[in-house]
Amino acid sequence: MRRLLLFGGLGQVGTALRGKAPSSWDVASHDVGETDIRDERAVRDAIARLHPDVIVNCAAYTNVDGAESHEDEARALNVDAANNVARAAAAADVRLIHLSTDYVFDGTAASPYRPDAATGPLNVYGRTKLAGEQCVRATAPNSAIMRTAWVHSGGASNFVATAVRHLTAGRAMRVVDDQIGTPTRADELATALWHLADRPDVAGILHFTDAGVASWFDVAVAVLETLRAADRLPSGASVTPIASADYPTPARRPAFTVLDKHDSWASIAYVPPHWRAGVVASTSEFLNA
Repeated sequence: MRRLLLFGGLGQVGTALRGKAPSSWDVASHDVGETDIRDERAVRDAIARLHPDVIVNCAAYTNVDGAESHEDEARALNVDAANNVARAAAAADVRLIHLSTDYVFDGTAASPYRPDAATGPLNVYGRTKLAGEQCVRATAPNSAIMRTAWVHSGGASNFVATAVRHLTAGRAMRVVDDQIGTPTRADELATALWHLADRPDVAGILHFTDAGVASWFDVAVAVLETLRAADRLPSGASVTPIASADYPTPARRPAFTVLDKHDSWASIAYVPPHWRAGVVASTSEFLNA
């Protein structure tokens, strides 16, 4: 049986990855309580003790707005810790899969971003994640970096969960409709990561999201329609589109971060469903929790 060492095991993606583990794999799931990846010695000790075949690093500082005022914390997890994991994996000759983000792009493209497209992050989160990518590529060149976007599930803090809470409370939501990307259900991302783990010949930068394109407004409407179909939409609940300029945030968001993932889908032999199916599933999961 092969062993996968997972860093960030208690996070949204880590939880899904554990839940989707094939019977042919043993998962050693570590979060900060087991291994603080900001400490390279701790990472090396974990690898030496567990002898994994593959390491997946899902750990990250993902609070996009919070990173603007906590850059040191974001850099410690997204850059320094990523470098520690890459250095330790390379020293032990263990394959590394590292998770990254669509926010490495500036959002000015007119068509989906290919994996080799020029980057230009607009915020601290994106800059630190890009720097983490660069550390991984320089230190562990045979690694695989999977960029994804707008991850959600029914059991974590994310936009879908926020929309469910607001709408089931009968609140009116104002949601930006000029930021375009693709929602990705954590379960689908986990399935893709397992496919990637099974393909040791695949390396470099890959893009993975669910299929289709949406705005945040589109996502909120999908949640509202799912709640209505389940007879869980109280009076007063509504979703109104607004411009990003009408909803200022500490971090600048790129306007367009749709990823071109067709080559990546082919390389891992997995094509996910449309994003709407994922949003319906996460909404239903949240309601039934």
